[in-house]
Order: sequence, then structure tokens, then C-alpha cells
Amino acid sequence: MNILLLSRDLMLTARMEGVARNLGMPVISCADWATAVPALAACRLIVLDLCMPQLDIGEIVAQASRLDPPLPIVSCGPHVHETRLAEAREAGCDLVVSRGQWDREAEKLCARLLQNGLGSQGA
Repeated sequence: MNILLLSRDLMLTARMEGVARNLGMPVISCADWATAVPALAACRLIVLDLCMPQLDIGEIVAQASRLDPPLPIVSCGPHVHETRLAEAREAGCDLVVSRGQWDREAEKLCARLLQNGLGSQGA
């Protein structure tokens, strides 16, 4: 199984590849949702970069929740993008964190969601 990363940020992608390697899981990195959809069935976790333009968070949450089992979703974005972080929470992402928190705790947060499955943790 894989971790799906939806991001165009090379630094975030490199960080996520390191986290996934430590967790023993490959990363599927996609630059848009249309490219990501076919890979969903082979994933255990979705990581969303809230800096992605034209990201329909509600649609992503809806599609992920229809899977069996539903995929947990982590969203991260700059702490100054309060509206975007709030949109992710309201859309139903399982975990919404600032980019700084993600940089510090990505491995721990992913491991927790992968171990416990869906949760309603928010930061």
C-alpha cells in the first residue's frame, strides 16, 4: 500500500518521500486530483498540500470516504492561510496542520493515522 501526496512543492515531496521510506511505504506523488484518482485503491493515506491551486477539498474528502475502507486525509498549509485551513477542517479532513507542524511531526502524524485509521484530530 502507498501514501498519496497531492502537491507540486518539491520540498514537501522530498520530505514526504523520507517519511514514507521510514514507514516502509512508497509515495505516489501527483500534481493534480485527476491524476491521483486512479491510484486511490492502492493507498492507505492521502496527504494534501493546501497550497495547490484549484483544489476541491470537498470532492477529495467525498471520494476518499466512499472507499472501503475510507482513506484518512491529512491537509497541511501555511499557518497564515487560516481560511484554507478552516476549509479543510470543514470539508472533513481527518487532520489539518500548519506547514511548520507538518515539517516537525510528519512521520509521527502519518504513523498515528495509519495505525489508528480514521480519526478526527485537528490542529
